[in-house]
Amino acid sequence: MLSKLAIRNVKRSSRDYIIYLITVTLAFSLMFALNLVSWSDAVVNISENMDTFKSVIIFVNVIVIFVICFLINYTTRFMFSKRSKEFGTYMLLGIKKKKISKMFLLENIILGFIALILSIPFGFIFSQFISFFIVKVLELSQTIFIEFNLMSFILLFIYFIAIYLLVLFFAYRRIKKVKIYDLLYLEKQNEEKVIKTKKSRTIIFVISILIGIGAYLIWNTQIRPDIVQDSSVLTYLMIGIVLFIISIYGVMFSLSDFLLSIVLKKNIKYRKDNLFVARAFSSKARTMGWTLGTLGVLIMFTSLFLNFSSLNKGLYDSIVETTSPFDISMFFENRDTVLKAYNIIEEDYTITDSVIYYVYLDSNSNIEKLLPSYSYKNDSTDFIMKISDYNKLLSMKGKNRISLNDDEYLLVIETAGLSLVQSDSIKEITLSNGNTLHQKDITTELFFYGLSNASYVVVVPDNVVYNLNIYQTFMSINTKEETTKDYEEKLNNELRSDLCLIDENGREECHYYRTTIKGAVIETSNLMTVIVTAVCVYMSFIFVAIVGTILAIQSLSDSTKYQYRYMVLKRLGVKNEQLYKTIRKQLYILFAMPAIYPIIISFITVYLLNRIYAPLLPSSTAYLSYFFVSIIIFLLIYSIYFIATYFGFKRNIDKLD
Repeated sequence: MLSKLAIRNVKRSSRDYIIYLITVTLAFSLMFALNLVSWSDAVVNISENMDTFKSVIIFVNVIVIFVICFLINYTTRFMFSKRSKEFGTYMLLGIKKKKISKMFLLENIILGFIALILSIPFGFIFSQFISFFIVKVLELSQTIFIEFNLMSFILLFIYFIAIYLLVLFFAYRRIKKVKIYDLLYLEKQNEEKVIKTKKSRTIIFVISILIGIGAYLIWNTQIRPDIVQDSSVLTYLMIGIVLFIISIYGVMFSLSDFLLSIVLKKNIKYRKDNLFVARAFSSKARTMGWTLGTLGVLIMFTSLFLNFSSLNKGLYDSIVETTSPFDISMFFENRDTVLKAYNIIEEDYTITDSVIYYVYLDSNSNIEKLLPSYSYKNDSTDFIMKISDYNKLLSMKGKNRISLNDDEYLLVIETAGLSLVQSDSIKEITLSNGNTLHQKDITTELFFYGLSNASYVVVVPDNVVYNLNIYQTFMSINTKEETTKDYEEKLNNELRSDLCLIDENGREECHYYRTTIKGAVIETSNLMTVIVTAVCVYMSFIFVAIVGTILAIQSLSDSTKYQYRYMVLKRLGVKNEQLYKTIRKQLYILFAMPAIYPIIISFITVYLLNRIYAPLLPSSTAYLSYFFVSIIIFLLIYSIYFIATYFGFKRNIDKLD
């Protein structure tokens, strides 16, 4: 009998909590879709780096499990509260609490299974869209069809079991402790206020704002380009995040009274429906501090994830240009190997332009000592390049040539290290061969970084490199055809006899060399873009969907719990149009409250992180466009939940007629 009753209640609950059911279904669908993609042989075989994607998805899903648990646990509490009188009646009729708890838990399991079953076809469809995204980003020649695989089903079922074991455990404990009296009057009870007095709430609000300001000041002083490689930066980032989270909770606990004190001024509170809206909002916000604080934190991370995805896309695009400015770049210890490599490449590609050049070492100019954060060498030597070779590299990139007098030099440094240059101390340098040179300019057109990892090179007139030791022989090539990652392995294999020797013990010893193929760098960059974008968008959608669902459940529950308020307004002659306007105003405030402060914090975070990213982005203000795009995406999803909540709220009020 109880099982039939449970099935009937599921049908009724599915109508009342359709938004919740849709969100859980979408969450499971995305989990399943990413499982299908990450465990697909067709995707894994794209690159050896795709194994990383599989590990990342499993780790992220563990985090998502706890977030979904928060949503389901919150919803089951609402279901229990709404039906408390029904359960109390069952107990008065003699039904044991154990059977009632089994019935309630069975209802939630059935709802969960409905979401799980629906997630399989939707997840399969989503996986094809993800596959299409991967194909487009990686510029693959053929479409990848994602097939069903057993491991994806197993993982989804494990996630489902883990989520509902946690949720049902808390639900069972809740039912076990409740009494008949509590059940009969639970629906009419308000949540207990965490902060009792107005003075305490005001103090907490001020302290919370000060904590947020303190987090900003810490980041403002510690996040600087010149200490980006300092290990303490990560520590300060974590401290700032923790302080911002504390600040969000404090503000959410106390903001309602702050807003109410403004609205309830005599010249404002009697305007239109301000008093009704303010009282309705305040009574709810004062008892939802923990919930609103958690929602605010989720919104903050939603915005940060979306921004991080965009920032990293710009970063990876910059890395491609920095580490591989030409289609093929390489250096070897001798010129003969370079010439052999050129001949091999010429057989496979149409070479449109090329240059072979030497890089020299100098131990007397001491520029290296000025850049300790960016130097990778233990010795105090500088890289020297002839102006003719540098001009050839410029022309291969379509840039204007430069000129140097016999007593001038040019310092070429990576963009990120430009702020570290103490230009006044290097206006004049003396090379180890006795030539004294004056600094003409500093530029960031560094084509040397991709091969050597050096952050700078000194460009000098051709006639002043005599008696300097040759570091390596370099070659840069542009080709008509697009290069590929596979060609890097082929080229190295064909040069192995020149680069490696077998010693008398049978061990292979290779000379130090490096080959950079632009196609390989692009593929790696695109793979990282796929992984980061998929993870960030996935978590962002889950977070904002959960926020929207909880606010929707809360609002729709209030629309039935406090129907008498709206009935009174109708009896006082308030027209439906005005009543709908009041409802919209209530929902605007409720949806805006947990969002505004976290979005401000996320902007501050992105603004400060831009100090690190700016040198690697298309422009110093690129982060603004990334931020606004992320906010638009957030608002689009958020608005869907707002609109659904409004029409559900309106439908419940219309039943009063």
